[in-house]
Amino acid sequence: MRLARAGLVLLVAAVVTSCASPEPSGNARPTGPAASADATSGPPRITLPLDPYQVSDEDFGTVSRALAELTDRCMRRQGLSYEEPAPEETPTSPTGHERRYGITVLETAREHGYHLDGAPAREPERQKRSQRYERALSGTGKPLGGSDGFDDGCTGEAHRELESGIDMEAVDLPQWYKRDSFQRSLDDPRVKAAFGAWSRCMAEAGHRYAGPLDPPADPGVMGRTVTEHERSVAVADITCKRRTGLVGAWHQVETTLQRSTVTTRAAQLKKARAEAKRLIARADKILAADGG
Repeated sequence: MRLARAGLVLLVAAVVTSCASPEPSGNARPTGPAASADATSGPPRITLPLDPYQVSDEDFGTVSRALAELTDRCMRRQGLSYEEPAPEETPTSPTGHERRYGITVLETAREHGYHLDGAPAREPERQKRSQRYERALSGTGKPLGGSDGFDDGCTGEAHRELESGIDMEAVDLPQWYKRDSFQRSLDDPRVKAAFGAWSRCMAEAGHRYAGPLDPPADPGVMGRTVTEHERSVAVADITCKRRTGLVGAWHQVETTLQRSTVTTRAAQLKKARAEAKRLIARADKILAADGG
């Protein structure tokens, strides 16, 4: 997976789907001492040991803007204007690792259930674009003569210009480590015990689920629009998380797993951080040249 290409797609997808799932991809977050994961008001302050090695949300935005600028330059050379998605069309993204362990903010659950604050009630219609525009933006996908590449349009050109000489696999490595720690945490006996306690609590509230990843995957709960049933399940979900200390226990297990990774993969993570800095510096330079 490429951070600047597939990673940006992943981030957008995470924003849209995190209303129904935890955040195993774990994009970088502000670092510092982790506060209680079961705070009674506002989003929980959750940090993880691998956070400092990833591109932060702010810097990810810089990379996104640089890619948009490079794409626009390419499109303009072909007499077209790049239509960058408007920020206001995107639902409000959870902050930090707010949804890494499922929903945690009671106020949001009471109003939006498992949906994101600002998510549209229905899927917005996609604006129809000309074949010429689509071909210029995304290419034909056909192999290019005399090279190992393929026609990927202005999108591909933008990525190549931004990423040239940067080890993008190294940049992406902390994200893979985070995915691994999340998956391994699910097999830990302490997390399984916390799931069991949460499940019993939910059953007492009239909702039968084996674990906190199940309710948002239930089509009877999570639909296109928010329902009173969804809100009631979501509120019970968070109430039971707090009553059983699930998020705190889960976070502690994953923290231990990531600390081990930081120790055993120190050289790889050092390179990841260095390559990420190079990527961000280049993005800054592109935006400065454009006056942005």
